[in-house]
Amino acid sequence: MLLLYSAGGAQDFDLLQSASDEYTDQLLYNASQVIAARGETEASALLATLNFSLSAGANDFGDEFEVLHAQAPFSQYEYLREAVTGEARKEYKHNFSEIASVVTELGHFIRFVVCDLDQSQPPENWRNDLNNAIAALSSNQALFTFKDSRKLVHEGLNFRSKTEIKIYDELVSRGVLVFPLPLAVLGQPRKYKEPDFVVCFQGKIGILEIHGDKWHPPETAAQEHERRRLFTKLGVATYEIFDAERCWNDPKGVVSEFLRAFKTG
Repeated sequence: MLLLYSAGGAQDFDLLQSASDEYTDQLLYNASQVIAARGETEASALLATLNFSLSAGANDFGDEFEVLHAQAPFSQYEYLREAVTGEARKEYKHNFSEIASVVTELGHFIRFVVCDLDQSQPPENWRNDLNNAIAALSSNQALFTFKDSRKLVHEGLNFRSKTEIKIYDELVSRGVLVFPLPLAVLGQPRKYKEPDFVVCFQGKIGILEIHGDKWHPPETAAQEHERRRLFTKLGVATYEIFDAERCWNDPKGVVSEFLRAFKTG
């Protein structure tokens, strides 16, 4: 068993009854949203990627606490083992500490976060699922994940939806330099945003955003204005938002309109 986080005290414990999958999923989804909103995107991605259960814990001292317990396939387990014991151990301990802190804030005192090697029978598509999980843990591209949506891998890159893939393919067909779902640091440590597409065209930098489906919920006008202001303040020349339905039905038209904006942006 890997010890990913400990709140201190006695380290021996037993796992007791686990909360239902439905309740745990709701709890961890809300925790991931809080963590991401606070700029801890790596911690949020780890929480969404690892298959955690929530269990009561017990020890010989009668302490009351709970445990986040993940079952991970071999490659993912080894990745975590190296992460928490290697050069990046401080960063990963910070990430799991953030996870434990926020889940505790939401009403469940997390004393330990642990991971076991999953030795169960593999599902039919285990190779593809494992590659997706490792990609999510080892990349700063497409960090934000959604518990009710499988991350899509296309040409070795991570996407949230097939709509994004359509826009990506169209951008690539135009021969432009494109960064799909990159992690953008907005001039300050841990101040992160994840634009859908960053494009370099005609010597300028532009952002193409997709809004309107379950993976790209529409923001309020004030939120959209603030997001655009942050990026343009840092030198982004063109920032365009397109409806998800239009992106799906007319990716060529969307990309053509986006690239025309570089002439006036």
